[in-house]
Amino acid sequence: MHTLSQLQEALHQKEQALVQYVRYMREAQDNQNEGIAALYADLAKAEEKHIAVIRDQVAQNTHGTEALNKYEQLNQYNSQHSTYENNPEQ
Repeated sequence: MHTLSQLQEALHQKEQALVQYVRYMREAQDNQNEGIAALYADLAKAEEKHIAVIRDQVAQNTHGTEALNKYEQLNQYNSQHSTYENNPEQ
């Protein structure tokens, strides 16, 4: 189960990076720096895709989705279907 532990650690790191990118995106929007906001939005989208892939791998390594609670399952769905827009009014 060493691989599962590594996947979970990678998942945690990706989730932290996602939070940071969204924070930076919002700060850039607040400062009306749309180019930088768009960059961080793109980085956040990429992190969400990585998170979805890692969650799939965790589920496969635990022989099903029982390792993912309802909140994580909802987050996984949302991350696969979300869009960040460079819109400061959100």
